[in-house]
Amino acid sequence: MSKADKDKPKRSLNKLSAALPENSLAKLKERVAILRQLTSQGAQVGEEMSRIVADLRAVPAPADEMFVFTPELAQNVTLLRTVFRDCNDIKFRFFKIGGRQSLLVSLDGMTDIRKLENNVLKPLMAITTPTIDFKKLIEEQLAIVAPKIEISANTAIEAVMSGNALIMIDGMREMLSIVTTKHVKRNVSIPALEENIRGPQDAFNETLADNLVLLRRRARDTNIKIRIFEVGERSKTAIALIYSANLVKPGLTEEVERRLRNISVDSILLSKEIEEFLVEHPWTPFPQIESTERPEKIMGAVYEGRVGILVDNTPAAIIVPCTYASIMQAVDDYTIPASVASLVRFSRHVAAFLAIYLPGLYIAIVSFHPGMLPTGLAISLAELRARTPFPSFLEAILMEVLLELFQEAVIRLPKKVASAASMVGAFVIGNTVVQAGLVNPFLVVVTATTAISSYVMPFYSFGLGLRALRIPILFLAAVLGLYGVMLGVLILTVHLCSLRNFGESYLGDMFDVDTFSDWKDKLIRVPQKFMKTRPIQFGAQDRKRAGDS
Repeated sequence: MSKADKDKPKRSLNKLSAALPENSLAKLKERVAILRQLTSQGAQVGEEMSRIVADLRAVPAPADEMFVFTPELAQNVTLLRTVFRDCNDIKFRFFKIGGRQSLLVSLDGMTDIRKLENNVLKPLMAITTPTIDFKKLIEEQLAIVAPKIEISANTAIEAVMSGNALIMIDGMREMLSIVTTKHVKRNVSIPALEENIRGPQDAFNETLADNLVLLRRRARDTNIKIRIFEVGERSKTAIALIYSANLVKPGLTEEVERRLRNISVDSILLSKEIEEFLVEHPWTPFPQIESTERPEKIMGAVYEGRVGILVDNTPAAIIVPCTYASIMQAVDDYTIPASVASLVRFSRHVAAFLAIYLPGLYIAIVSFHPGMLPTGLAISLAELRARTPFPSFLEAILMEVLLELFQEAVIRLPKKVASAASMVGAFVIGNTVVQAGLVNPFLVVVTATTAISSYVMPFYSFGLGLRALRIPILFLAAVLGLYGVMLGVLILTVHLCSLRNFGESYLGDMFDVDTFSDWKDKLIRVPQKFMKTRPIQFGAQDRKRAGDS
């Protein structure tokens, strides 16, 4: 052996687990034990699910029912406990009626316990005869409104989940469903989005029953019909359809109800979800369905021959059909003199035009047609633009981006912080940007005017649609000048005229000679004593307003 070989360090052979302790035999055994435990638990879960399925299928049921109840109370309790498994807010209370075992099923927090005890449990527990007739019981014993005798399991379970109490008696297949709903709700408050000075100060809340009361208070008319049905496979959201039977356009109610019943979705949580299923042109930025939180606006639309829709759990009601003229109307128009209201309404139409086209007109004139400006203004504007490094189009895009960010920030922030953010945004956009030389002051004036014009709109969603159309018009103006702006005007006008909403044109009626008489409440508003007929466009069965000479 050479001296070099002797000087080499000796290498020892060690186990793999010494280098990788996480792969040692002990660790692997521990993981195998955990895997066996998980496998055992999975088998238990499978057995439990099999037992639940077996319990639900213990009694043969029709295809549309999950099961059927039997006269044996113990078996019915098993079925109910299986359905309401892990629903700890479902309460089961056993008691006796005439010596027979009975069960009360209720949803904790949504049931009026005091009303249930005083008007239901006490009279029932005072019965001594074992022979029980539900119909006689309802007529003679229960001092409560609208109890129902149920047989269907689906209907009974849905009643419990809605806050009703369910009473079952041993030996009887029929059940008694009692309306004892009581849950947390918001009181009727003032309108948040549609404020007014002299009009009513109550608005819809999230409870459908309260909203229907607000409508009935305004019209003691038996021709006002209300249909209530459910939409949503899982949520079972209640929806109310409101219309006037002797005024609504023939076929309109049936078409609205058909579209609502054709909605196939798991849950409906917002009225906006209903709107998107009803509209015929989902990609247009213009709102095709009118939304309101004011009861008197619903009733006014109903008496014009239109249809109102209320969705439970949301304060925003829906009106169909919707047109451009109806969107531009506000409650304040009818609480001020007609001459002033006409001027205000005309200014809204002008503001809608400015909200879309004013930045595009600025770009087109400054970049392509500066000769259209007065000499003094053209020289002043040229001096201001000489101080900024960007072309007019990029300046306008920068201001639009800053404006949109500022508006979204103010909307999303809490109210206490929004006021401070408004001051900061106004300072940044109106002062700092100009001093930094990024944009010229005249463009700041144009952008501010455009923003204010979009705020004038009485319908917030319509203002959002106008904001979305400014950027395409800016691009057309930057490429083609005034020709691009006029092209944008033609495209939007044709698009608005092509929109149809439940058979009614969105904008076309504004240029229809046959509906010229409707102009008395479109572009302007005439005094009420001259509005002797209802709008032709909505096709009311009785055009004459009752009470006119």
